[in-house]
This record gives sequence, structure tokens and C-alpha cells, in this order.
Amino acid sequence: WQADSGQLLMDFDVAPVAGSVAFLERAAPASPARADAAAWFERGVALEATDPALAEAAYRQALVQAPDLVDAYLNLGALWSEAGRFAELAALSEEAVTHCADSPLVHFNRAVALDQLERLPEAAASYETSLALDPTLADAHFNLGRLREQLGDKRGALRHFSAYRRLQR
Repeated sequence: WQADSGQLLMDFDVAPVAGSVAFLERAAPASPARADAAAWFERGVALEATDPALAEAAYRQALVQAPDLVDAYLNLGALWSEAGRFAELAALSEEAVTHCADSPLVHFNRAVALDQLERLPEAAASYETSLALDPTLADAHFNLGRLREQLGDKRGALRHFSAYRRLQR
């Protein structure tokens, strides 16, 4: 702009600009069901230490509202694992895999349940899937190493125990 005789003048010529423009999409607002699921999930988290049964009910309700809520599967699975409810955990994990197939921890939980149920080849496959999704899961390497050892695969066991040790450094 220039000041001439007390007037302000603006230059509206367009100059070339180097660079690029990126268009950002607005995130869609959370659906009411999603918001309800989040509230149920938070209720479950708050209840875990004092009332695991109510926490379980809250996580189940969260999953009714949002069947792809991976954290609800994981927290409910942890409750059941701690309680030794591995058959239920295996069934829950099967459901979780259908809705959250890209979660390495869902596959890990499934593997733990199957391992405890002595369904070793299936457990090994689930550990492998979890590691394909996240090769840095040290516990999956350790558990798979132990499982490979049980199945007589010494080379496979050594490979996973070595990966486990590398990740622990």
C-alpha cells in the first residue's frame, strides 16, 4: 500500500506463489452412538478397579454402540484374561478380529487365549499376524518363541527369542 495525500492505496495485483495448496477435510462429527460408546468405555475404565462386573457390562455396552471400538475389546479382554476366562476371551477376540483386523493387540489377545486353551497352531498364527502388523511387540516375540519351542521348531523359537532380546535393549 502507499500513502498519497492522506489516502491509503492497496495493490490488488496477484503475484505468483511458489508452493502448493493442501485441502483439509473436516472431520465428521461423532455420531451419537459413537459418543455413547465413548461414554460407556470411560465408565468401564473408571469401574475396573472397584467393580469388574460393572466394568465388563460397560465395555459390552460400548461394543453394542460401536462394534469397532478396539479399546473396549482390549480392556474387556484384559479383564477376562486376568480372571482366567480364556474361552470367553477367544470368542471375544474372534469378534474383535472381524471389526478391528488391523489392530496387532487384538491378534495378540486372541493368541494368548488360544495358547491358554492349548490350540497352539492357531495361537502361533495369531502371534504371527500380530507381529506382521507390529514387529516391535516384544511380548508377542517371547510368547511365539516359547510356543515354537513347544512345537519343536527350535529355529523359529531362536529367531523370536532373539527378536525379543533385541527389543528389550
